[in-house]
Amino acid sequence: MFSFRTSPASQRLSTLIMGGSAVLLVLCIIAYPDKSFQASLQGLKVWWTIIFPALLPFLILSEMLKAYGWVHGIGVLLDPFMRILFRLPGIGGWAWSVGWTAGYPAGAEAVVHLRRDNELSRLEAERLLGLTHAANPIFMIAVVGVGFLQQAELGLIIAVVHWVSSLFMMFIVRWAGAFHPAADRLHRRRAAPVASKPLWKRMLQAMEQAHRRDGRAFGRLLGDSVTSSVQTLMMIGGFIMMFSVIVQVLRLAVPQEFGVYLLNGLFEVNLGTHSLGSAAFRSSLFQTALIGAVIAWSGISAHLQVHSLTRGTDLRYSRFFLMRLLHAASAFLLTFILWHPLHSLLRLAPPEQEAFRLLDAGNGLGEAPSSWIQCIAELASAPGWLQSLTLVPVLCIFLLIGMAVSLFVGRWKRT
Repeated sequence: MFSFRTSPASQRLSTLIMGGSAVLLVLCIIAYPDKSFQASLQGLKVWWTIIFPALLPFLILSEMLKAYGWVHGIGVLLDPFMRILFRLPGIGGWAWSVGWTAGYPAGAEAVVHLRRDNELSRLEAERLLGLTHAANPIFMIAVVGVGFLQQAELGLIIAVVHWVSSLFMMFIVRWAGAFHPAADRLHRRRAAPVASKPLWKRMLQAMEQAHRRDGRAFGRLLGDSVTSSVQTLMMIGGFIMMFSVIVQVLRLAVPQEFGVYLLNGLFEVNLGTHSLGSAAFRSSLFQTALIGAVIAWSGISAHLQVHSLTRGTDLRYSRFFLMRLLHAASAFLLTFILWHPLHSLLRLAPPEQEAFRLLDAGNGLGEAPSSWIQCIAELASAPGWLQSLTLVPVLCIFLLIGMAVSLFVGRWKRT
């Protein structure tokens, strides 16, 4: 689709532009040291209080489960479900569940490991990379819904639309891939073999073989997992801090109203959702649609995190970039389509009312939200490690649902 092979003249021009931009950024930091320092400190605070404690357990757990063969065993169970739904092998189900519970870029980390172990083809890994790149549900419901929009139900709507639009994007990619002969041949060549053993025996066999191939003792495995996870998180923290400074510098150079919405949403998802959530929009529907698009786009900062993780593999960033555009457009449009049904389902106020207006307790529309929504809302002020632990049961439920569907599909195909 796109090629990153460029001529020497283009390479020189790119080097000149990037070098000039770096010099300009240094000059801006020197000219505004106080604002640059505060922006860097803000990025560090977001990374240390939210990103680091939320992602570290998932990254360590993913590495250890892969070494002990659990990822491969889960892949055997999820294989029918994943192949029918996404034309992907079942082992990608683990990366999918991690990405949708831990948030980006945990899914990209899992996909890169699977690609390096040759568990996925290039095309499969690129499609799975787009599917696993999703926002943390606590971020969407608690941080955006409760913290920014002052209404947990709006955060839940954003989360539902985010997941539905991701599936919609994958179906479009799957449909488009069906018209490429190379993709069809690859899919047929890597099709699941006919089952000759019971499912649980094949699962145990896959786990045993994967653990033998790894061969690391527990002590070494734990040390390697912690080291690799911390290195990944340090890289993520550097990107967040750097882009916090870049956004602050650019906001000083452009008109304020333009910079707050466009630059924040383009570069960093936390800053973008905060600026949109704290703004006064006439329509809460349009505001929610914009926030959903920004979360689906995820910001150039997250893009570069994924690009850095995929460095050293043959995965193409151009495919990931196009899938992010498609996800953002789908999230924006599906918000308008699902707005009224989800409002009716959650018993919210009419959509023409302002999202920030406190509902009158006596008009019948200001009923207190259900207890489970209140529990999710309280997680916004909980420590990052506690938020991470609450997602472990969600991850297990996610996997159990996929396994149940796979078992049903497997029995249906045998009959």
